[in-house]
Amino acid sequence: MQSSKEIRKQFINFFKEKNHKIVKSAPVIPIDDSTLLFTNAGMNQFKNIFLGQKKSEYLRAVNSQKCIRAGGKHNDLEEVGRDGYHHTFFEMLGNWSFGDYYKKEAIKWAWELLTEIWKLPKEKLYATVHNSDQESFQLWKNETDINPKHIEYYGDKDNFWEMGETGPCGPCSEIHIDCGEGFCNLQNDANHKCKVNGDCHRYIELWNLVFIQYNRDEKGNIQKLANTYVDTGAGFERICQILQKKNSNYETDLFMPILHEISKLSESRYFTDERGISHRVIADHIRALSFALADGGMPSNEGRGYVLRRILRRAARHGRLLNLKKPFLYKLVDIVVEMMGNHFAELKEKKAHIKLIIKAEEERFNLTLDNGIQKFSEIVANLKGAEISGLDAFQLYDTFGFPLDLTIVMATEKGLKVDKNGFQKEMKKQKDRARKAGKFQSGKSMIDKLKIDASSKTQFVGYKTEETKVKIQKYFVNDKNEVILVFNKTPFYTESGGQKADIGKIYNDECEIVITDIQKENDIFFHFGKLIFGEVNHKLYTAKIDKKNRKKISTNHTATHLLHKILKDILGEHINQKGSFVHPNHLRFDFTHFQQVTPQELQMIEKKVNVKIRECLRITTQIQNIEEAKKSGAVALFGEKYEDDVRVVSIGDFSKELCGGTHLNYTGEIGLFKITSESSIAAGIRRIEAITGKKAEEYVINLENEIDEIGNQLNTQPASILEKLEKIIAENRRLHLKLEKIKVKSAGNILDNLIKNAKIVNDAKVVAAKIDIQNPGMLRQIGDQLKDKIGSGIGVLLAENGGKVLLIAVVTKDLTNKFKAGKIIGEVAKIVNGNGGGRADMAMAGGKDTSKIEEAIKNIPEIIKSIS
Repeated sequence: MQSSKEIRKQFINFFKEKNHKIVKSAPVIPIDDSTLLFTNAGMNQFKNIFLGQKKSEYLRAVNSQKCIRAGGKHNDLEEVGRDGYHHTFFEMLGNWSFGDYYKKEAIKWAWELLTEIWKLPKEKLYATVHNSDQESFQLWKNETDINPKHIEYYGDKDNFWEMGETGPCGPCSEIHIDCGEGFCNLQNDANHKCKVNGDCHRYIELWNLVFIQYNRDEKGNIQKLANTYVDTGAGFERICQILQKKNSNYETDLFMPILHEISKLSESRYFTDERGISHRVIADHIRALSFALADGGMPSNEGRGYVLRRILRRAARHGRLLNLKKPFLYKLVDIVVEMMGNHFAELKEKKAHIKLIIKAEEERFNLTLDNGIQKFSEIVANLKGAEISGLDAFQLYDTFGFPLDLTIVMATEKGLKVDKNGFQKEMKKQKDRARKAGKFQSGKSMIDKLKIDASSKTQFVGYKTEETKVKIQKYFVNDKNEVILVFNKTPFYTESGGQKADIGKIYNDECEIVITDIQKENDIFFHFGKLIFGEVNHKLYTAKIDKKNRKKISTNHTATHLLHKILKDILGEHINQKGSFVHPNHLRFDFTHFQQVTPQELQMIEKKVNVKIRECLRITTQIQNIEEAKKSGAVALFGEKYEDDVRVVSIGDFSKELCGGTHLNYTGEIGLFKITSESSIAAGIRRIEAITGKKAEEYVINLENEIDEIGNQLNTQPASILEKLEKIIAENRRLHLKLEKIKVKSAGNILDNLIKNAKIVNDAKVVAAKIDIQNPGMLRQIGDQLKDKIGSGIGVLLAENGGKVLLIAVVTKDLTNKFKAGKIIGEVAKIVNGNGGGRADMAMAGGKDTSKIEEAIKNIPEIIKSIS
């Protein structure tokens, strides 16, 4: 049996021998495409070539692309695990031609690989073509030895590919295989007939050959493209299933080692039928999570991060169904890395990072899940019939991460049903809301506005010079004299990698424009500015950056490199940069870490950065092959897209990173580094903000001035401020405690009057009142006093504190066999929109609606009657 590693290698080598360049898989987290949640097809990284916005550096390409489909248009998340072929993460084998070969070669080579290299039975293979594509039909018939009866025409739905509502499109030819009658899942349907592109699982699509030859405009019309392209995609998991002669993708060597490990951890056997759904969900999801986190993804509450958090929580919930109640997913990362780390080296490089994030998320989710279980119990307790409503089921799903199937399992255990249709209606409402919100929508390109030719490129000369002569290639001026310009070359650094763009001006004898921002798209630099005088013309201009501004930015950028390395040294190698912002006046650095950085650690970090500044280390840059650079120890950053040749920035022998930004010549030029804040910005991500140079000096001077002023206010020397403050705080604390005792004593006097006016309910003395307290601790003390003073009876006290309601109920011991404080307080709390409980003799609760306090007090006697 061929292993999946061999199959992948055979595909890539087959096309390598046919002069295709092996292209590395793009990250599953798209770097430069805001229209996508995740990379979901092999063509994504070549999209700009198909759109005519960029020229390809090669005419033929081949790769195995990492893909995730879980959210947006392609969202099969809830189907994963239920059958043998739905996945969140998968690989797409593909070969491309960019204006080189076309239909004939694509069809011949696909047939050759399938039948001669992989030796699939020819009589089992079928080819489909678009009903307008007679050329492809004839090529299949004349260039291959496929059974002519196995070539079929189909319409747009099955055999016409489009990138979107507009843009490149064309007919496609799909290759299917007949797996046999045993694979038909609709055999019991008397009206069903197995066929290619049918409803059952008998015929599986193996490979899609897309022939991009048209462009669809905004009116829906199609025109022929100047060039034709081939874009193919073969699902790797399906290919492995067929070649390894398995009944499902999950039975291949891509999944079985993970499934065995899950069985081992859970002590539950894996079954290929519905009993194995949880095993399959976990096996699929751990692959998706490992690759997404390795490529810079991070669980969060929005966008891609929200989808990743859903995937992780779905896997963790299925772990609960296998009795895996403690974090376990992170333990599966090792087996994923072992299986796939040789081809996808990023898994090996980021293994520790992946495990740390997954474990932290699992621990966080366990708390959420426990809260969800409590909410489920509340829903059941308040249920009037035998069915949980769709709205309640959806709330459990949306707020607490419960999938519908988990709610159904828990409901069934209690003899209840769940309104599935109601749940689906609520789900549809949410999807409609999300669709309207439209977070991942593409905007109109600046390239379209300026009609830039795709072959145009801007040469960046800003590493070597701060001023140069330039020619304007294209420009746009609006009625406010705001300008967008494209030059043949530029010294202006574009906003990139967190570094702010240069500012400056361009001018000649007839015109001057202040440049305020630079953006880059497809190797073209767009200069945004304001026309100061004259009219834009096509004569030579002098482009000159603001040197002082560049120096400030470079100072802060070099400081981030020192900070990054020192964070790893002090906090650990799990530290990875998650983002940065380099501004002339300050810097911001985001990094992975799972707890607050202590003040002591921050002092050490700041001190070490300043040590490296005083060492005045030389900063050098060189261009290296990316693999050589990584082997030499250069750090590659998450979320960055690198070419084959990269720029390496070294700070002495201390730090080495792949970086396109501008830097100083020596660290000594930074002057001083000062951390101004450290905070959390998301689960597992911290942020340090800092200043350097003159800004840091001004900051220190301001601090000294403030300390002097505090000393003046306290009438003491700066050196004695802490001692003086400690005395003031101690005295304040003593007076506060004294005041609180007085208030508690005063409240005790109030209790005497309350007890004197107590009501008798079911032969028990009952005190029910609102009292004035400063904190929950006081309420507990007053509750204890009431229990002592009342002798025999029940007391329920409510108080308003900080916009919320605090409640306490006490029952003397002689009455606890008849009255329970926990039950009483629970019912009272409901009136003020709260909940709580406790012991039979004392219980506390909280509520949200202060306007209902008087109503709650009035109802206390009736509540006591009803539960006695």
